[in-house]
Amino acid sequence: MSEVSGISHSNHDDHHHHKETFITKYIFSQDHKMIAKQYLILGVLFMGFIGVAMSLLFRLQLAWPEQSFAVFDIFLGDWAPEGVMDPNIYLALVTIHGTIMVFFVLTAGLSGTFSNLLIPLQIGARDMASGLLNMISFWLFFSFKYDNACLFICGGRSCCCRMDDLSAT
Repeated sequence: MSEVSGISHSNHDDHHHHKETFITKYIFSQDHKMIAKQYLILGVLFMGFIGVAMSLLFRLQLAWPEQSFAVFDIFLGDWAPEGVMDPNIYLALVTIHGTIMVFFVLTAGLSGTFSNLLIPLQIGARDMASGLLNMISFWLFFSFKYDNACLFICGGRSCCCRMDDLSAT
């Protein structure tokens, strides 16, 4: 048939695809499997580590309430004067720990990981319907985590962006 039309179809593999760099393959990937790995690393491993570290801090205070710990000075600074955790900071750590573990690790980390990895494979698709939208959703998730962490760190208090603080400057 190719002889009749005069067009040779023997070289179908001559398509020139761009070479993937580290940035396009691992950071701004639109592949559902790589996005699932990004959710796993950021959501479950990184935020899970932060949640467990918070848990260890407030459980240490709970086990020995009046004891002074040097680790509190390292991680909490002014929030733990003389190595003893302030009661309000204890409650803030418990709350922030719960928020991180539920919303970041369980909800977004695990569901983002397994839904991006398994659903396309279960329905027999090669990839998600919109890889760009999938990538954007991960980066919005990442930026929300960063913004949320900044809320709890700045100013030396558990909540630093109150309106009366902004009007005082």
